Amino acid sequence: MSIEGGKADGTELHKVSVKIPPFWIDKPEIWFYQVEAQFKISGITAEGTKFNYLISQLDPKFVEHVWDIIRSDSQTKYTDSKTRLLNLFKESKNARIQRLITGIVLDDLKPAQLLQKLRSVATSDVSENLIKTLWLGKLPDFIKNILIVSKEDTDNLAIMADKICDMSPKTEIYSTSYEHNSSNELLDRVKNLEQQISAL
Repeated sequence: MSIEGGKADGTELHKVSVKIPPFWIDKPEIWFYQVEAQFKISGITAEGTKFNYLISQLDPKFVEHVWDIIRSDSQTKYTDSKTRLLNLFKESKNARIQRLITGIVLDDLKPAQLLQKLRSVATSDVSENLIKTLWLGKLPDFIKNILIVSKEDTDNLAIMADKICDMSPKTEIYSTSYEHNSSNELLDRVKNLEQQISAL
């Protein structure tokens, strides 16, 4: 990380070079968080400077989405471009709900990793109790049946689930956990969870 020193109006300035990662199309909110963390480290607060860094680092295929903003006389081009890119690529609430319900599975993850993955996709309008319900529903029955009788919080349940996995044959853990569900039963569960989330 390069450091540049200089003086302006008798004050010594230190600027840390900004290193912006490639645009993360699947997680634009996280990407902008990283970019703005770099701006804070570098002491960059001016809208125009932020915009210039943003455009200089964006792939041309993404620049074209904000070309009208680039050519405009707006004094908030960085903010405008950020809003545009988030609106275009941020996952919709419905898509996020569908991914929470059916798009995230245990596979070769540990139960605690599965829980954190669900939390990373969920937003503040999804309660911890609902995340817990979704998480338990994605675990194999022999693990879930042990956990549901416990009064521990979700994080401690995840630790317990990992320990159970460590002591169990892999074939038993990672076999399809929904085999016992008929297609109608699974559909009912999905609809039920969608209604719970929509009611939030």
